[in-house]
Amino acid sequence: MAPSSTAPATELARLLGLPHPPVALSFSDEPSADAHEDIPPQPAGCCFWEPAQRRALNTDAADHAHCSVGSYTHGFIPLDTAATGEDTAALVGSGWVTPADLAAAPHLPLAPRTIRYEPAADAVRADVVLLRLSATALMTLQGAWPALKLVTKPQCQIVPLAHGGDTAVSPGCAVSRVRTGLPADELTCALPAHQLPDIVQQLQRSVDADNAVSNYAAADRQAFEPLA
Repeated sequence: MAPSSTAPATELARLLGLPHPPVALSFSDEPSADAHEDIPPQPAGCCFWEPAQRRALNTDAADHAHCSVGSYTHGFIPLDTAATGEDTAALVGSGWVTPADLAAAPHLPLAPRTIRYEPAADAVRADVVLLRLSATALMTLQGAWPALKLVTKPQCQIVPLAHGGDTAVSPGCAVSRVRTGLPADELTCALPAHQLPDIVQQLQRSVDADNAVSNYAAADRQAFEPLA
């Protein structure tokens, strides 16, 4: 069982100045221990990220079924099934992705029975932690954790990448941004939950250094006349 992410997730949000709480994902090959609530159909799994900032959502393959690409990256369906989806045909037909792009997209190496989304501060266990980052928060995180990987579309590939041990950030993708209403000034990031204590430790050092040089730069700025 993965360790709790409660304390590290809270400290992570503080150090990065996040206005939105981190979200924990946990994958299981067993039915949810909690009663499966009736979740209104959503266009894609990424639509669970924002409401999971406030409450737990226990989802299964049917809850993700409206997005073939996301169902593939999250391990619910195989590539050949995703490739035949009407929604995939629309994406490929527009030139947004190619069949080769889809085949190369990272995907979970397991077939989960359920995926639980919930506030990371409340999670008993977590496999992946999702963040919504500003440009400043991204600067801070990258300074502390230079192994951060910038990925392309589809945005949901950050989940299997983090499950595999990578810290992945995405500028989003045209499909997911519209579906989720992600603001233009935010990016998404996925972290391996087991790495959170190390990331927080590095962040503490990096934030102290950033504050020191920011104070220096602010004082130095006063010696120069601003340009009109």
